[in-house]
Amino acid sequence: MDDAETHARWRETAINEGGIGPVKYPLIADTTKQMSEAYDVVHADSGFAARGTFLIDPDGVCWHALVNNLPLGRDIDELLRAIDGVQFFKEHGEVCPAGWATGKAGMTPSDDGVKQYLTDHAESL
Repeated sequence: MDDAETHARWRETAINEGGIGPVKYPLIADTTKQMSEAYDVVHADSGFAARGTFLIDPDGVCWHALVNNLPLGRDIDELLRAIDGVQFFKEHGEVCPAGWATGKAGMTPSDDGVKQYLTDHAESL
């Protein structure tokens, strides 16, 4: 069950007892399934919502969307990498190629930029 009471129990229960402990971020419960339906993550068969993570900026632009089926959990490291990538792009104007991580080179979004990036990084691809 995904509701406010369940979330409160998870937060009040220590990690070694099966809870999540006192996390420093809000947990929300979509009891009406309004958000789940808006993001198209509700399974038609069961009515359960898949685990979805959406990175949306203040302008409403969706930069990253990842939806996992029920048995598969999410990866916070991938979300943090995506946040870093958006910030990198906004600061430098370079795109983040596959496998990009903070500290790695970006790529100029043009034919010449792709050619230069692939030439410079061929050995690591």
